[in-house]
Amino acid sequence: MKMQQLLNDMQADGRQAVLLLAQVGALPTELQVIVQVADYDSAARGLRPVRSYIVRVLGVIEHRVVNLGTTTGDVQLVTDHPLLYEYSQPPAALFFRGALADAHDIVLDIAQAHATTFQGWRHFPQYLNVEQPLLTLLQSGGGLLGQMPLPLAQRLAQVLDRHGLEHKLLTGEPTLKPPASGQPLQALFIGESYFVSFAFSVDEMGKTP
Repeated sequence: MKMQQLLNDMQADGRQAVLLLAQVGALPTELQVIVQVADYDSAARGLRPVRSYIVRVLGVIEHRVVNLGTTTGDVQLVTDHPLLYEYSQPPAALFFRGALADAHDIVLDIAQAHATTFQGWRHFPQYLNVEQPLLTLLQSGGGLLGQMPLPLAQRLAQVLDRHGLEHKLLTGEPTLKPPASGQPLQALFIGESYFVSFAFSVDEMGKTP
């Protein structure tokens, strides 16, 4: 499997990957990504190419491309990651009720819970009710705190408990269902760039598929 070969290539000491190109493929929902794996040659103070790959992201769900041409030692394919919560975890609506003498502390705790849950991959206040300032909402006596992936809702429910507020959690079904093949949702990370999909196809460039 060429994806595994790409991942194995990155395990050697001094290996670097360069994201050279990302473009729309044959279909609007397909991305074609060209990645070159190279060794760092300390004597020449440069990179020596090892292999190049074309990665087809089939049915891309979300992606971010940054720093084209910049080297990275980090290439991962994962099925469990905070970036995937929006799609793989049940959606939840979190309501609260109760009075607070001072809501500043709970705002800080909510921001911290958000940061802990998403580890920087989703930015505060995403998923929270922003129809009014969060401080104003929490001083209002009750309402919808936000609609969010379940892991965040569970952490925020703990925050509400600590501050003596009642809460109610309503959950639904995950927004995406696996295809008939049963392939799990995955995220491919190449440095700070990422691609989310149920299916990736990888070929070594210069080789017959």
